[in-house]
Amino acid sequence: MPGIVAPRLSDGEIGVRPLADSDIPDIVAACSDPQIPRWTRVPSPYTREDAERFIAIAATEAAAGEGVALAVCDADDRLIGTIGLMELDPRGRRGEIGYWPAARARGRGAATRAVALLREWARAELGLAELEILAHRDNRPSQLVAERAGFQDTGEIRSVPRMPERIRDGYKVYVWRAR
Repeated sequence: MPGIVAPRLSDGEIGVRPLADSDIPDIVAACSDPQIPRWTRVPSPYTREDAERFIAIAATEAAAGEGVALAVCDADDRLIGTIGLMELDPRGRRGEIGYWPAARARGRGAATRAVALLREWARAELGLAELEILAHRDNRPSQLVAERAGFQDTGEIRSVPRMPERIRDGYKVYVWRAR
């Protein structure tokens, strides 16, 4: 797949945009919340160097067409989470969406809205017809985001080798298919 140009998307309240170096302090602050490393591959403690590495890897993966990591931002364009499109299969027209909201954005619909924005962009711009969200069976808030964004619980439970061993098993598979 050719390189992916990170989009700027908005529904008027929540935005999705390219990550920037100016986001580093907000990324570090958000990833210091124990809930983010609990459910993701984010290291703990999380440092400025981790955030710099995350932004660099995101740029490399986008340039290679492997995926795109984006900032989820509020109406003031301040980072309140991240969202990414990964595990792309252009021939099968499939991919996966992953996300983490900062503590101050949880329970307000920001992650759900960001998922909907990215889902529609992936369909329209990349031609993806099927997207998955893998939410750990013990992470009910993440499951609710998937459900509220129009993804269906398939009943499948999967292991995810890229995740830390302590949470590698037990992912519920949610799928969205374009009509």
